[in-house]
Amino acid sequence: MTTMAMISKTGERMDAMRVEFGAILADRILETELLDFLWEARIGERYLGQHFSEDWICDGDGEELSRVAIMSVLNGRFQIAACVVDGEGVPSELIWRRDCHGSDEANSMFATAH
Repeated sequence: MTTMAMISKTGERMDAMRVEFGAILADRILETELLDFLWEARIGERYLGQHFSEDWICDGDGEELSRVAIMSVLNGRFQIAACVVDGEGVPSELIWRRDCHGSDEANSMFATAH
């Protein structure tokens, strides 16, 4: 039930952006804020392990970062992505993203993401 609500809200938000800003500007906003849209539209997530940034030894803040695979439905398409998430559960970096040609491909890719 919650999953469907997340998909619905993201879809409504994209439709509203297209109406308000036009399709071209809405697509540019989506491109710029892709991680946030993917995160909000996720229907699954899987912990992939701890993430170490390049300067993690010198970094004094000690912030714990994790790599997480997510499966999202955005604009009617399944998408699989890996991102960096902080200790609060807030995504901060998109590592990679792939479009899928259906739920079977998405489930397979999600299960093997690393």
